[in-house]
Amino acid sequence: MALIRGNHVISMNCGRNAGSLRIYLQQLFRKAGFSDAARQFELVRIGSPDKLAIIHAIGVMGIDLQFDISEVTASEVIDGARSDSMWRTFKRSFGDAFKAVTARDESVEQLRSAERVTVTVSIKVPTGDLDVAKNGLNEFSEEVVEDEEADSFVIHLRDRSTIRPHEVSVRKEVSIEAAANTVSVFQTWDEMETYMAELLTNGQLEA
Repeated sequence: MALIRGNHVISMNCGRNAGSLRIYLQQLFRKAGFSDAARQFELVRIGSPDKLAIIHAIGVMGIDLQFDISEVTASEVIDGARSDSMWRTFKRSFGDAFKAVTARDESVEQLRSAERVTVTVSIKVPTGDLDVAKNGLNEFSEEVVEDEEADSFVIHLRDRSTIRPHEVSVRKEVSIEAAANTVSVFQTWDEMETYMAELLTNGQLEA
């Protein structure tokens, strides 16, 4: 379920990420006869102010980005033209590089058909490196934090602490009554409306 107010979206996602919701809305807009321009949008995660402040104050020493091989080597990316998110662009670019490397050997190429194998890309800036490099990694980490589709990463801060996906976005845990395999639509809607009102009251919907 998704509650939309202006340019703000709250989702009760049940395990699905913003990419699924974005594709659904784009197809809905297409069926409604909206223009192509109306379908060129991204759903961006609102990063927790606390975590973004920590990145600024402490700085990032490195970031690990993890991808499933089956995803990065997919031959096609749905709707992957002008509206690609940063995460999707990075994943597709790395997938192209991975396919080029594995294509050199038939035995190695078999990795591309693996269903449960993951690849981790680590980006690190040594302590003694230039400030511009450190600032660049901080900015990159903030983009990862705010990209709703970035769902598998670890940010290593310079005080040796870490930030993981479930810690970075503005969210609220609620209890919803369940029956069999479904939940109360009306209770869910009420919780989402309440949360939207809370965000509006504390000024987090002004941007």
